[in-house]
Parts: sequence; C-alpha cells; structure tokens
Amino acid sequence: MANARRQHDWQLASTIVWITAEVNRDRKRRRKPFKPDDFNPCVTTKTAPAKASVEQVAGLLGAKFHPSSN
Repeated sequence: MANARRQHDWQLASTIVWITAEVNRDRKRRRKPFKPDDFNPCVTTKTAPAKASVEQVAGLLGAKFHPSSN
C-alpha cells in the first residue's frame, strides 16, 4: 500500500514538472515534446535487445566463426 502511495505521489509530481517543462520548452531547440514519464523515477523503460547474427558478434569480438553444415 505504501508503494502504491509513493507511485501515486510521483505521478502527481511528475505531471506538475512535465507541465512546467513543456510550457518553457524551446520548440526550436527541442522538437520532441516531453512526457510525464520523463520525470517519473518510478517508471522504467526496457530497451529492446539488439538483434545481431552470430557472424556479426564474432566479427566484433575478433573471433572466427565457422558454421557447421548440417
């Protein structure tokens, strides 16, 4: 219950900060608008894993890759 209260409080605070930042945003310097989640430390974003082939990874590591012929 305390965790939900903390998340709610951060949501309110991040909304206030978002409005302040958005009103004062220089649209020439930053074309992309802010989002309330940009200011909320409780929100975590997961990055998508990079897609690479075995050959690409081996090339980055300086190793030789010999695929088996099955």
